[in-house]
Amino acid sequence: MGVANHYEIQATVAKLRGRKGCTTFKWVKGHAGNQGNEKADRLANEGRQKTQPDEIDLSIERTFKLTGAKLKTITQSLAQKFIRRRKMQSQTYQKAIRRRDTQTAIEQTKAGVKEVWGLTPTDEAIWKSLRHKDFDHKTRIFLWMAMHNGYKIGKYWEKITDYQDRALCTHCNTTESMEHILLACQAPGQRELWDLTKQLWERTGQTWVDLSMGAILGCGLADIRNEKGERLSGKSRLWRILVSETAYLIWKLRCERVIGAKDIEVTQMKCKWQWTFDYRIRTDCMLTSKKFDTKQIPWKIVQSTWGKVVVRREELSEACGDTGVLSHTNTYFNGVVHNCISSGSFGSTLG
Repeated sequence: MGVANHYEIQATVAKLRGRKGCTTFKWVKGHAGNQGNEKADRLANEGRQKTQPDEIDLSIERTFKLTGAKLKTITQSLAQKFIRRRKMQSQTYQKAIRRRDTQTAIEQTKAGVKEVWGLTPTDEAIWKSLRHKDFDHKTRIFLWMAMHNGYKIGKYWEKITDYQDRALCTHCNTTESMEHILLACQAPGQRELWDLTKQLWERTGQTWVDLSMGAILGCGLADIRNEKGERLSGKSRLWRILVSETAYLIWKLRCERVIGAKDIEVTQMKCKWQWTFDYRIRTDCMLTSKKFDTKQIPWKIVQSTWGKVVVRREELSEACGDTGVLSHTNTYFNGVVHNCISSGSFGSTLG
């Protein structure tokens, strides 16, 4: 698992094991005049220049086809990868990813990522980015569902008798879609939250770019570099967090407004936005503790991610100790959401 050309390797090993004689290997120094090695080089070069690949039988006799894995060596992560790979090979899965809506979202993502970052990702890279470690579990589910157009909104209701009115945005009176909710809806909240995200991002010294639905779905592929072409991992991580969390929050607020029939004031929405990122910073700071073992986040990553956007950088440093306990309750974004906080500290509600 995770080995390149594993099918070819399995077939080769099976053929070797099927031989009656003993097979031995000997290391030979390259380009040293060895006749066998020189012939192998010529054959490899001929194969490289072929325009059509040879048809090679990679079938494996049942006797030599091993299944399963040793329990003493397998890990939960490796087991999940095996299960995922088998699931991805099933007809049901292949049919699901060939859905028209899914293919449209994939093409949108490719176009959006190319427009923002100048690169065209593969389908595999896009699917992998939805499980990026910088996303929390709920955000991953949201992006995955959005990629499949799996939420019951818009055109979904047009096919159901007596429920066609649910297809329309209650505020804009147009067919609802995830793109409309996140980028075009005139209901209070969407525009204001993206404005806050833009203000926070511009504290890094980077220019904000106008988002498309494809850029949001592909935010896990963010690749920010400096003038020398060096990758800025901290800013790339910040972009992934800001865009994904803001999009997910806008979706949640829409559900509260439409499904829960709640009238939420813009001030409250801004406070929810602030709480979201305050909480994320606090979580990052706690994860710098050594007690989290493999889940630990190096302090340098936290600093490079949040160092230029927080109000009190010294408190960010103090918060990231070895204890994993935050000793303060102040908010980090007073300069951004100044009108939703009274004389007290908004962060004090987090305890």
